[in-house]
Amino acid sequence: MKRILFIVGVFLMFLDQTAIAEETWKLEKNKNEIKVWTRKPVNSSLKEFKSITSVNSALDKVVSYFRNYKSFDKWMYRVIPGSVKQLKLNNENDFYIQVLMSAPLIKTREIITRYLFSKPDEKGAITITVENAFNILPENDDYVRVKKITAIWKFTPLANNKTEIYHQAITDPGGSIPTAFINMAIADAPFTMLSKLKETFK
Repeated sequence: MKRILFIVGVFLMFLDQTAIAEETWKLEKNKNEIKVWTRKPVNSSLKEFKSITSVNSALDKVVSYFRNYKSFDKWMYRVIPGSVKQLKLNNENDFYIQVLMSAPLIKTREIITRYLFSKPDEKGAITITVENAFNILPENDDYVRVKKITAIWKFTPLANNKTEIYHQAITDPGGSIPTAFINMAIADAPFTMLSKLKETFK
């Protein structure tokens, strides 16, 4: 019995250490009131990021801007202008989007995601859950379809008519891009997007 309890104790200790390791974030960027952290989750060679800033706009205006998919190519990272399409609209809080992303020396990436807007929580914050929906269209050989993406956006109202924007995501762009190269540039995407959003809501 004591031996079993000892084994269980060691196992629980290992789980606790794993959880702690997964929660260790490294601050990669801290500039222009934008912070970006990265970490490598357990059982993943790719890093994920989380980022945060605030903008000079009320929450309802920020959320309304995110509902307008036609504006996505103005601030999303490396999205090809004019490539954003709405594939399906269930309602203003539930829709499917297709975007094309370009980068030097790699084939164009196609991302198909579902956007789900939550109701305000007890603090008035609204969260957008971005779900992968890569299988709702046949694949196009002109692009590499991204099949692994998990992301959230969270908007929290602040004093003085400001809004905090929080973004967290992990994405595998697919194809033959080296993991080291992806991880090296992982903080650029959120920093660029939040910079553009701050400029939009000046």
